[in-house]
Amino acid sequence: MKIAFSSSITDYIEKVEALLLKKEASNNLMLGLIEHFKTTITKDAHFGYMEENGEVLYAFMQTPPNNWILADVDGMDDRAAEQVATFLYKKAMKVPGVLGPISQVERFVEEWKKHKKVKASVHMNQLIYQLDKVNTTPSQEGILRNAEKADHELIKSWLIQFGKEANEAMSEIKASQMATKYIENKTMYLWEVNGEAVSMVNQSRRTKHGATINAVFTPNLFKRKGYATSAVAAISQKLLDEGYQFCSLYTDRDNPTSNSIYRKIGYDEVGSSVVYEFS
Repeated sequence: MKIAFSSSITDYIEKVEALLLKKEASNNLMLGLIEHFKTTITKDAHFGYMEENGEVLYAFMQTPPNNWILADVDGMDDRAAEQVATFLYKKAMKVPGVLGPISQVERFVEEWKKHKKVKASVHMNQLIYQLDKVNTTPSQEGILRNAEKADHELIKSWLIQFGKEANEAMSEIKASQMATKYIENKTMYLWEVNGEAVSMVNQSRRTKHGATINAVFTPNLFKRKGYATSAVAAISQKLLDEGYQFCSLYTDRDNPTSNSIYRKIGYDEVGSSVVYEFS
């Protein structure tokens, strides 16, 4: 069994893309990053893989200072994660945390704690959903529109609130930068009712056949009125109409409301993801 880092993104794509595409929605984070690096030069990312007799069996990667990502591969022995943990330890790599399928991540955490005296805590427990067909018609009372420069302060404020709800620290500077990026890239959308923005949703990563959405947020004043459902249904249909074969998204495993909404729209659970952080 050989574990190593690829020397370039081109080499990494040749080695692992076909493997990751077998569960494209579940691996949307790794595939989305790989897609990004096809056109963006980076010297910091670490592209790891595991192979035996010339066949690539597993993949993992990191974009420092973020957590390490473990692939979702059917039939893979959980011991693969243990081997990855040992490999990273021997390479003296920094491991602030790890995320991926629950079984693999938990085995990684157990092995990492044998090598390093750290405390591990669950930061996020998520489900991964995939949609191939939209089952819900957006409300006729509202419209989905691209966010514009004039919406910057609103989106910045909502991103900060979204961060609090999602247990993700979001400073004003970071929120402002993200709002600017989303608006300039034309990926942020607002659901508008009677001329007032009431909910938001962002088109995030792209993979070979799909697109991921994130930052779904409705402020308390407008909750429980179906606005998020309409916004997600509308952007999902838009992406399918543009040629994507499917849409994917992450949800909080412990939030029955959001999970119910996404299932109603047409999203089906295809995987899980847990995030552990070390201290």
